[in-house]
Amino acid sequence: MTINRTVKAVCYILCAMFIASCSLLTSLSPSVHTDLTPGIDEPTPVNNQAGLSPEENATQNDQDLVHLWAENSTLYPLEVYGVAVGAPEDTLGCGSEFLSGYEEPEMEVTINLNYAQALIPEKVNLVLKEMNEGITRVEILNTRTGLGREIFRENLHRSFSRLENQACALRLELPVEIDFEVNTVIIGFKNLAAAALLDAVELVGSPLSYEEPPVAWRVALNGKPLSLTVDPLNQVWVSLEPNIILRYDVEGNLLEELPAIPSAHITDMAINTDGDLVLNDEDFGEYIILSKGVEVARGGGDAPTLAVAVEPGKKNIYMLGSLDGLYYLLNYLPNSFEINNPLPLVSTSYTSLAFNSANQLFTIRDQDGFLAEIDENSGLEFYSIPLSAYNQPGVLPKSMAIDKNDNFYVLYSSNPENAAVKVYDVDGFYFRSFGKLINQPLSQWPEGCYVNPVDIALSPDSRFAFIIDGEGDTHYLTCLLLQAE
Repeated sequence: MTINRTVKAVCYILCAMFIASCSLLTSLSPSVHTDLTPGIDEPTPVNNQAGLSPEENATQNDQDLVHLWAENSTLYPLEVYGVAVGAPEDTLGCGSEFLSGYEEPEMEVTINLNYAQALIPEKVNLVLKEMNEGITRVEILNTRTGLGREIFRENLHRSFSRLENQACALRLELPVEIDFEVNTVIIGFKNLAAAALLDAVELVGSPLSYEEPPVAWRVALNGKPLSLTVDPLNQVWVSLEPNIILRYDVEGNLLEELPAIPSAHITDMAINTDGDLVLNDEDFGEYIILSKGVEVARGGGDAPTLAVAVEPGKKNIYMLGSLDGLYYLLNYLPNSFEINNPLPLVSTSYTSLAFNSANQLFTIRDQDGFLAEIDENSGLEFYSIPLSAYNQPGVLPKSMAIDKNDNFYVLYSSNPENAAVKVYDVDGFYFRSFGKLINQPLSQWPEGCYVNPVDIALSPDSRFAFIIDGEGDTHYLTCLLLQAE
């Protein structure tokens, strides 16, 4: 009996020592294994506090980074939109169960996720409903430059982290080491069931820093500015209340002051193919064409109008009309006496009109913060580009200009970053900003800062940007050098 008890005691001690050694090895093992080892780890618990964002649960170093959730997405080959968009807390439950209603495709399922801002990434976080071994690959891409990198494939080993007290159970963290910006994440899946487990994808990194464009010159204006435009000779035209028009050269010298136009309220201007000035009369909804300062044509008048644009290479004039809370696109061909029915627009608030080099017409939905391409023949929107992060408040775009490369320069009256101008590429991806919005009752403010900015215009060669702003009795026209010769 004594010998049996002794043997049992020895066995218990050996077992305890074995378990302790296993625990020690486990604690020393890295959470992410080498890329050459196949397979996927079991989840490691992460004690996130309920209700806290990823930024608040991150380390101090991680808090210095920008965290973005996808703005929009497309699942291919079915072309299903909106899968895994936004943060996990933006929707109830976890994953995309609605995908079960689609027929299984015969090829790889991929989800392309787009982000409002391009970042130099440090990691990509996939938030999942449960363990997912159906992920075949993860790629990151800069759609503007075409640069990309594969950061995960199914035979590479990665660890999942378990998310406590959240609807979604797991997070797959993929570290990234590259030196270029990306704005798109592409994820491949074996089937729809695997894609349905994905709830959200977070892009974490730092924006590429750009130098502020220098102020070439700034001149004071003797009235409240309403609009500006630039002609093919790089002459800058500015309209002031009450209907006074000023002409400056590219060095800021005042060349001419046109007398006030009678019976008009000029709120926008454009240049036609002949280099003539096309004015928008807001009150009467008329366009007025001035050639060498002399009125040569006038038309329209179907509805009060806010903005005007001229189609490149053509004489057609497009105006943004507003009547009884509804918005319309109006099309006129000067001196043709042609009557076109106003085209109703779908949203509730618009500002600004501009064509790009491909004769595509763009406008801004200022209240909900979208840049939209509209069909000049029907008024319907082809597509829209978000000008703010997902559900971001306090974003109010004011005006826009399009450069020779079809990049969008959007002027803001407010946004959380207090950036006066944000630049978006031809596909609508943000890649830089400049200028600072300030709100202070001072008689003067520093160059490069703007109070209540009104309008922005670019020189035809895109070397210069011009901004008008002001408050009270102080107003400025500012010229910024975007590109050196």
